[in-house]
Amino acid sequence: MLVKHRAKVCYSPPGKTAALLLQRLLFHFPPQSDTDLNSYVIGDKTILKDAGIRDMKDVEALAPPPEIKETIPAQKYRGDVSYFICTRPGRGPIVLTDETRSLINLKLGCPSEEKLVL
Repeated sequence: MLVKHRAKVCYSPPGKTAALLLQRLLFHFPPQSDTDLNSYVIGDKTILKDAGIRDMKDVEALAPPPEIKETIPAQKYRGDVSYFICTRPGRGPIVLTDETRSLINLKLGCPSEEKLVL
């Protein structure tokens, strides 16, 4: 039996670093053309704004990162990442009294697929 695993990325650095990282990740791992950006980047949407990304046109217009622009051909892996979860530094994890708000599947301990359908 062949099982295909799709990569899931979750990373939360502070401030401008988050925006730069998200730009690079979206450049190399853009969603499929028909994907809704709101279901591809979930969580804190202000990081999208900080990165200058409002819609899929902005994702398509991203330039190659400057560190690779002149040295190696830019590669894109369209559709290889299922989604990104963006967060901001804060008070840390909290216990939710309403488990339906959790982005984590409580039985499996991994991101919850059903929470991503908007």
